[in-house]
Amino acid sequence: MSKYDHLIYQFKKEENTHWGDFMPQYQAYFRGDTCMPEAKFYTQYRPYMTEAFIDREPNFHAEEEYLSFIGYDMSDPFGSFDAEMEFWIGKDIDNMEKHVITEPTMIRIPAFTWHCPLIFKKVNKPVYLETMLTKGRFGVFFRRFDENGNPYYTTGAVGFRACVYDLDKQCNLCGRCYKDLAILEDAPWKKPGLTYNY
Repeated sequence: MSKYDHLIYQFKKEENTHWGDFMPQYQAYFRGDTCMPEAKFYTQYRPYMTEAFIDREPNFHAEEEYLSFIGYDMSDPFGSFDAEMEFWIGKDIDNMEKHVITEPTMIRIPAFTWHCPLIFKKVNKPVYLETMLTKGRFGVFFRRFDENGNPYYTTGAVGFRACVYDLDKQCNLCGRCYKDLAILEDAPWKKPGLTYNY
């Protein structure tokens, strides 16, 4: 073992069996300090092949996040871009702006800025999305409402809680519970009485 082996990470072939058929079967992830001790960066590389409604719930992070959208053909990332996505962002969760993405785009999300949902409305050609978080472990904050309609905030992160299907494992955001728990009609983050147009 050499002196700098700990600074080199070879991607593991991670099977995408839970998120849906809008992505290829295998993905490449760099899960920050769970892949490389002391890493201060977290990223995932995802090609979207068809329409999809992902990251349904508005959330924020304590660090900056960047989203990069380009055409999937790396020899022509501009000419191969043929898609439309909708993305919400804003400081106030109840008054976020909707942005429509129709060409290669980079989005900077400052720390503590609400963002999402992210909807892939039209995908005529595959789209490559890279998300980059400037922290070694993915962490996210959500708004919830108690039985009296009062807001409170909760958090989630890789390794923050146990897997909902296997309590002996830590959650690694694999997506297995995604379809079971992300039901929009009764989503716990929705404020009673407000209309959500997506």
